Amino acid sequence: MKRFTILILIFFTCFTTYAQVKVNPKGQFFNYNGTQIYYEDTGTGEPLLLLHNFFNTADSWKPYVEAYSKQFRTIAIDMMGHGRSDIYNKDDSTFRHGEYAKMIFALLDSLKLDKVNGIGGSSGGSTLLYLNVMQPERFKPVITVGGHLYYSKQAREVISKLGRDQFREWAKNWGQSPEKQEYLAEMFWEMRNFSEGEPSFTPDKLNIIQAKWLVVLGDNDFAIPISHALEMHQGIPNSRLWIVPNGNHLPYLESEIQPEFLRVSMEFLAGKWD
Repeated sequence: MKRFTILILIFFTCFTTYAQVKVNPKGQFFNYNGTQIYYEDTGTGEPLLLLHNFFNTADSWKPYVEAYSKQFRTIAIDMMGHGRSDIYNKDDSTFRHGEYAKMIFALLDSLKLDKVNGIGGSSGGSTLLYLNVMQPERFKPVITVGGHLYYSKQAREVISKLGRDQFREWAKNWGQSPEKQEYLAEMFWEMRNFSEGEPSFTPDKLNIIQAKWLVVLGDNDFAIPISHALEMHQGIPNSRLWIVPNGNHLPYLESEIQPEFLRVSMEFLAGKWD
Protein backbone atom coordinates (compact mmCIF):
# COMPACT_ATOMS: atom_id res chain seq x y z
CA MET A 1 0.00 0.00 0.00
CA LYS A 2 2.90 2.34 0.80
CA ARG A 3 4.43 1.76 -2.65
CA PHE A 4 1.03 2.34 -4.27
CA THR A 5 0.64 5.67 -2.43
CA ILE A 6 4.13 6.79 -3.46
CA LEU A 7 3.44 5.96 -7.11
CA ILE A 8 0.17 7.91 -7.03
CA LEU A 9 1.98 10.95 -5.63
CA ILE A 10 4.66 10.72 -8.30
CA PHE A 11 1.99 10.39 -10.97
CA PHE A 12 0.11 13.40 -9.65
CA THR A 13 3.23 15.59 -9.59
CA CYS A 14 3.72 15.05 -13.33
CA PHE A 15 0.36 16.67 -14.05
CA THR A 16 0.49 20.05 -15.74
CA THR A 17 -1.96 22.37 -14.02
CA TYR A 18 -3.90 24.61 -16.38
CA ALA A 19 -6.29 27.46 -15.75
CA GLN A 20 -9.78 26.92 -17.11
CA VAL A 21 -9.07 25.69 -20.63
CA LYS A 22 -9.67 28.25 -23.36
CA VAL A 23 -10.05 28.01 -27.11
CA ASN A 24 -6.58 28.37 -28.62
CA PRO A 25 -5.82 30.21 -31.91
CA LYS A 26 -5.64 26.88 -33.76
CA GLY A 27 -8.84 25.64 -32.10
CA GLN A 28 -11.91 24.60 -34.09
CA PHE A 29 -15.18 22.77 -33.41
CA PHE A 30 -16.74 19.82 -35.20
CA ASN A 31 -20.45 19.09 -34.82
CA TYR A 32 -21.14 15.40 -34.22
CA ASN A 33 -24.90 14.91 -34.13
CA GLY A 34 -25.33 18.04 -32.02
CA THR A 35 -22.25 17.44 -29.83
CA GLN A 36 -19.48 20.01 -30.31
CA ILE A 37 -16.04 18.38 -30.40
CA TYR A 38 -13.00 20.65 -30.04
CA TYR A 39 -9.78 20.03 -31.96
CA GLU A 40 -6.61 21.87 -32.93
CA ASP A 41 -5.22 21.54 -36.45
CA THR A 42 -1.53 22.51 -36.69
CA GLY A 43 1.17 22.10 -39.32
CA THR A 44 1.29 20.37 -42.69
CA GLY A 45 2.26 16.94 -43.96
CA GLU A 46 0.90 13.53 -43.05
CA PRO A 47 -1.86 13.77 -40.42
CA LEU A 48 -1.01 12.75 -36.85
CA LEU A 49 -3.84 12.20 -34.38
CA LEU A 50 -3.02 13.13 -30.78
CA LEU A 51 -5.46 11.62 -28.26
CA HIS A 52 -5.09 12.56 -24.60
CA ASN A 53 -5.80 10.54 -21.45
CA PHE A 54 -8.97 10.65 -19.36
CA PHE A 55 -9.39 13.91 -17.31
CA ASN A 56 -6.97 15.82 -19.56
CA THR A 57 -7.29 17.97 -22.70
CA ALA A 58 -5.55 18.51 -26.04
CA ASP A 59 -3.35 21.03 -24.21
CA SER A 60 -1.37 18.10 -22.78
CA TRP A 61 0.32 17.77 -26.20
CA LYS A 62 1.76 21.30 -26.09
CA PRO A 63 5.31 20.05 -25.29
CA TYR A 64 5.25 18.08 -28.56
CA VAL A 65 3.11 19.94 -31.10
CA GLU A 66 5.81 22.41 -32.10
CA ALA A 67 8.22 19.58 -32.99
CA TYR A 68 5.63 17.22 -34.48
CA SER A 69 4.01 19.94 -36.61
CA LYS A 70 7.28 20.51 -38.47
CA GLN A 71 6.80 17.11 -40.11
CA PHE A 72 3.13 16.31 -39.54
CA ARG A 73 -0.28 17.90 -39.61
CA THR A 74 -1.23 17.38 -35.97
CA ILE A 75 -4.89 16.91 -35.03
CA ALA A 76 -5.18 17.16 -31.23
CA ILE A 77 -8.71 16.49 -29.94
CA ASP A 78 -10.52 17.21 -26.68
CA MET A 79 -12.26 13.93 -25.84
CA MET A 80 -16.04 14.29 -25.50
CA GLY A 81 -16.93 15.60 -22.06
CA HIS A 82 -13.44 17.05 -21.60
CA GLY A 83 -12.11 20.59 -21.86
CA ARG A 84 -13.85 22.48 -24.63
CA SER A 85 -15.80 19.52 -26.03
CA ASP A 86 -19.43 19.00 -25.07
CA ILE A 87 -20.62 16.30 -22.70
CA TYR A 88 -22.05 13.46 -24.77
CA ASN A 89 -25.21 11.71 -23.53
CA LYS A 90 -25.40 13.01 -19.94
CA ASP A 91 -27.77 10.22 -18.97
CA ASP A 92 -25.17 7.49 -19.59
CA SER A 93 -22.45 7.17 -16.94
CA THR A 94 -20.49 4.61 -18.99
CA PHE A 95 -17.60 5.98 -21.04
CA ARG A 96 -17.77 4.52 -24.56
CA HIS A 97 -14.40 4.35 -26.30
CA GLY A 98 -16.13 2.97 -29.38
CA GLU A 99 -18.48 5.96 -29.59
CA TYR A 100 -15.51 8.31 -29.29
CA ALA A 101 -13.86 6.41 -32.15
CA LYS A 102 -16.95 7.02 -34.32
CA MET A 103 -16.68 10.76 -33.58
CA ILE A 104 -13.05 10.74 -34.65
CA PHE A 105 -13.84 8.97 -37.92
CA ALA A 106 -16.56 11.53 -38.61
CA LEU A 107 -14.06 14.34 -37.98
CA LEU A 108 -11.44 12.71 -40.24
CA ASP A 109 -14.05 12.29 -42.97
CA SER A 110 -15.01 15.96 -42.71
CA LEU A 111 -11.32 16.91 -43.07
CA LYS A 112 -10.97 14.45 -46.01
CA LEU A 113 -8.14 12.59 -44.29
CA ASP A 114 -7.95 8.99 -45.48
CA LYS A 115 -4.83 7.62 -43.75
CA VAL A 116 -3.42 8.91 -40.47
CA ASN A 117 -0.73 8.26 -37.86
CA GLY A 118 -1.67 8.30 -34.19
CA ILE A 119 -0.42 8.68 -30.62
CA GLY A 120 -2.69 8.10 -27.64
CA GLY A 121 -2.27 7.99 -23.88
CA SER A 122 -4.32 5.68 -21.61
CA SER A 123 -7.96 6.03 -22.77
CA GLY A 124 -6.61 7.77 -25.88
CA GLY A 125 -4.52 4.66 -26.54
CA SER A 126 -7.51 2.38 -26.08
CA THR A 127 -9.48 4.56 -28.49
CA LEU A 128 -6.74 4.03 -31.07
CA LEU A 129 -7.28 0.28 -30.66
CA TYR A 130 -10.97 0.76 -31.46
CA LEU A 131 -10.14 2.93 -34.46
CA ASN A 132 -7.70 0.37 -35.85
CA VAL A 133 -10.01 -2.59 -35.37
CA MET A 134 -12.95 -0.72 -36.91
CA GLN A 135 -11.04 0.57 -39.97
CA PRO A 136 -7.60 -1.10 -40.01
CA GLU A 137 -6.72 0.08 -43.53
CA ARG A 138 -6.92 3.71 -42.44
CA PHE A 139 -3.88 3.83 -40.16
CA LYS A 140 -0.17 4.30 -40.58
CA PRO A 141 2.21 4.02 -37.55
CA VAL A 142 0.52 4.17 -34.14
CA ILE A 143 1.93 4.66 -30.65
CA THR A 144 -0.06 3.83 -27.50
CA VAL A 145 1.11 4.78 -24.01
CA GLY A 146 -0.50 3.09 -21.00
CA GLY A 147 -3.30 1.80 -23.20
CA HIS A 148 -5.38 -1.16 -22.06
CA LEU A 149 -7.03 -4.09 -23.82
CA TYR A 150 -9.55 -4.45 -21.00
CA TYR A 151 -9.88 -3.29 -17.40
CA SER A 152 -7.52 -5.57 -15.51
CA LYS A 153 -8.07 -6.53 -11.88
CA GLN A 154 -5.20 -4.18 -10.99
CA ALA A 155 -6.80 -1.24 -12.80
CA ARG A 156 -10.19 -1.80 -11.16
CA GLU A 157 -8.59 -2.07 -7.72
CA VAL A 158 -6.72 1.22 -8.30
CA ILE A 159 -9.97 2.96 -9.27
CA SER A 160 -11.72 1.61 -6.16
CA LYS A 161 -8.88 2.72 -3.85
CA LEU A 162 -8.64 6.24 -5.25
CA GLY A 163 -12.32 7.19 -5.27
CA ARG A 164 -14.36 10.05 -6.68
CA ASP A 165 -12.72 12.84 -4.62
CA GLN A 166 -9.33 12.05 -6.15
CA PHE A 167 -10.83 11.97 -9.64
CA ARG A 168 -12.49 15.37 -9.12
CA GLU A 169 -9.10 16.72 -8.03
CA TRP A 170 -7.39 15.37 -11.13
CA ALA A 171 -10.09 16.85 -13.37
CA LYS A 172 -9.78 20.19 -11.56
CA ASN A 173 -5.99 20.27 -11.93
CA TRP A 174 -6.30 19.62 -15.65
CA GLY A 175 -8.62 22.60 -16.04
CA GLN A 176 -12.04 20.95 -16.25
CA SER A 177 -15.10 23.01 -15.36
CA PRO A 178 -16.97 22.17 -12.11
CA GLU A 179 -19.73 20.45 -14.11
CA LYS A 180 -17.21 18.32 -15.97
CA GLN A 181 -15.28 17.53 -12.79
CA GLU A 182 -18.41 15.84 -11.40
CA TYR A 183 -19.29 14.20 -14.70
CA LEU A 184 -15.82 12.76 -15.35
CA ALA A 185 -15.34 11.64 -11.75
CA GLU A 186 -18.59 9.68 -11.92
CA MET A 187 -17.72 8.12 -15.29
CA PHE A 188 -14.26 7.06 -14.14
CA TRP A 189 -15.66 5.67 -10.89
CA GLU A 190 -17.99 3.43 -12.91
CA MET A 191 -15.00 1.96 -14.75
CA ARG A 192 -14.13 -0.11 -11.67
CA ASN A 193 -17.03 -2.38 -12.61
CA PHE A 194 -15.75 -3.07 -16.12
CA SER A 195 -14.12 -6.47 -16.44
CA GLU A 196 -15.04 -7.08 -20.07
CA GLY A 197 -16.90 -5.40 -22.88
CA GLU A 198 -15.65 -1.81 -22.67
CA PRO A 199 -13.01 -2.17 -23.89
CA SER A 200 -12.40 -5.82 -24.75
CA PHE A 201 -9.72 -6.71 -27.28
CA THR A 202 -9.15 -10.42 -27.75
CA PRO A 203 -6.25 -11.82 -29.86
CA ASP A 204 -8.51 -12.36 -32.88
CA LYS A 205 -9.42 -8.65 -32.86
CA LEU A 206 -5.83 -7.52 -32.40
CA ASN A 207 -4.77 -9.68 -35.33
CA ILE A 208 -6.92 -7.47 -37.60
CA ILE A 209 -4.67 -4.43 -36.98
CA GLN A 210 -2.51 -3.52 -39.98
CA ALA A 211 -0.63 -0.46 -38.66
CA LYS A 212 2.93 -0.55 -37.44
CA TRP A 213 2.48 -0.26 -33.68
CA LEU A 214 4.62 0.81 -30.74
CA VAL A 215 3.36 -0.31 -27.33
CA VAL A 216 4.75 1.98 -24.60
CA LEU A 217 4.43 1.32 -20.87
CA GLY A 218 6.22 2.77 -17.86
CA ASP A 219 7.77 0.13 -15.62
CA ASN A 220 6.20 1.91 -12.61
CA ASP A 221 2.70 2.12 -14.12
CA PHE A 222 0.37 1.81 -11.11
CA ALA A 223 -2.69 0.88 -13.19
CA ILE A 224 -1.50 -1.26 -16.11
CA PRO A 225 0.60 -4.39 -15.44
CA ILE A 226 3.52 -5.13 -17.77
CA SER A 227 1.80 -8.39 -18.71
CA HIS A 228 -0.91 -6.24 -20.29
CA ALA A 229 1.60 -4.51 -22.57
CA LEU A 230 3.06 -7.90 -23.49
CA GLU A 231 -0.42 -9.15 -24.47
CA MET A 232 -0.87 -6.14 -26.74
CA HIS A 233 2.58 -6.55 -28.26
CA GLN A 234 2.08 -10.27 -28.87
CA GLY A 235 -1.42 -9.80 -30.29
CA ILE A 236 -0.75 -6.98 -32.77
CA PRO A 237 1.07 -8.45 -35.80
CA ASN A 238 3.50 -5.63 -36.60
CA SER A 239 4.29 -4.22 -33.18
CA ARG A 240 7.27 -3.20 -31.09
CA LEU A 241 7.48 -2.79 -27.31
CA TRP A 242 9.13 -0.05 -25.24
CA ILE A 243 9.12 -0.42 -21.46
CA VAL A 244 10.18 3.00 -20.15
CA PRO A 245 12.61 2.79 -17.19
CA ASN A 246 11.30 4.73 -14.18
CA GLY A 247 8.22 5.66 -16.19
CA ASN A 248 4.79 5.97 -14.63
CA HIS A 249 1.36 5.59 -16.25
CA LEU A 250 1.92 8.43 -18.72
CA PRO A 251 5.69 8.82 -19.10
CA TYR A 252 5.32 11.29 -21.99
CA LEU A 253 3.90 13.80 -19.48
CA GLU A 254 6.97 13.55 -17.22
CA SER A 255 9.36 16.41 -17.98
CA GLU A 256 12.51 14.31 -17.54
CA ILE A 257 11.25 11.69 -20.03
CA GLN A 258 9.78 14.07 -22.64
CA PRO A 259 13.02 14.55 -24.67
CA GLU A 260 13.46 10.78 -24.97
CA PHE A 261 9.80 10.23 -25.83
CA LEU A 262 10.01 12.89 -28.54
CA ARG A 263 13.13 11.25 -30.03
CA VAL A 264 11.70 7.73 -29.96
CA SER A 265 8.27 8.72 -31.25
CA MET A 266 9.72 10.73 -34.14
CA GLU A 267 12.01 7.83 -35.09
CA PHE A 268 9.18 5.32 -34.98
CA LEU A 269 6.75 7.48 -36.96
CA ALA A 270 9.45 8.16 -39.56
CA GLY A 271 9.98 4.41 -40.09
CA LYS A 272 13.49 4.27 -38.62
CA TRP A 273 12.51 1.21 -36.54
CA ASP A 274 11.48 -0.81 -39.60
